[in-house]
Amino acid sequence: MTLKKIIPLITIALNGAFIGSMVLIAFVFVPYWKSSEPQVFLDWFTIYGPKIGNLMIPLGPGVLALAILSLILDKKNKWLWILTIVFTLANILYFPFYFLPTNTSFAEHTIPITDISNELSNWLNYHWQRVFFAFGALITSILAMIKK
Repeated sequence: MTLKKIIPLITIALNGAFIGSMVLIAFVFVPYWKSSEPQVFLDWFTIYGPKIGNLMIPLGPGVLALAILSLILDKKNKWLWILTIVFTLANILYFPFYFLPTNTSFAEHTIPITDISNELSNWLNYHWQRVFFAFGALITSILAMIKK
């Protein structure tokens, strides 16, 4: 198998892992957070939020870097790889603009206790939007991989 095929395949696999991780968070962690008392949630997030972040944060940029490399290697399907890059960038940009400050407010307990329930609803809403963009990137990268 050539590098021209291996890199797109790894792009797809890494994005699949990213999507799987995000879906796990949405279906397992968020319901637990929402059902917890606000202070229990904040205490949990202070301990485990950074650990989850350490696992999740490299995935988006990893997919982006591999998609850019795939674009360089596969000029024939450049528009599909450009779409993959755009979807991945849209996904990634949620982090510095929303998730980083919000997660920091959870971890540092700077969010008012009374705002936690509403903020978790917002958090989940934005999280699903990220999943949507990741799926878009997955679909376009698969199409680029199989299109001859």
